[in-house]
Amino acid sequence: MGLLESDGRHRCGVREADLRLPDLRKLPAFAKAQAWGLLVGFALAWLTVDKLHMNFWAMALGLCASWIGWEFVFARSAPSTRTDVAAMAYGIATGFAFPWIGVALAALLDYLRP
Repeated sequence: MGLLESDGRHRCGVREADLRLPDLRKLPAFAKAQAWGLLVGFALAWLTVDKLHMNFWAMALGLCASWIGWEFVFARSAPSTRTDVAAMAYGIATGFAFPWIGVALAALLDYLRP
């Protein structure tokens, strides 16, 4: 079967590396909602950055910084275990907001560029 065996493992000599993808069904609903918002927000933010000729890497840096900052400050108060509509909306909104904070950073850096 080529590099992958029938059980999904990669044969690399004596040692075998596990190449299985994580089971996304086991993630909490809030994490799935936040990931969905993050994917949609990233796609739209990337389109905006591309159309306005801003720096993509500044947007990516702002996205990562805002996400990590949110995790450090607000992660304990996030409704991570709830599955109601308000928690899902909060997850989607926060995931959607992170890329747009990156777009704001890219726009600021583009404005400050000499």
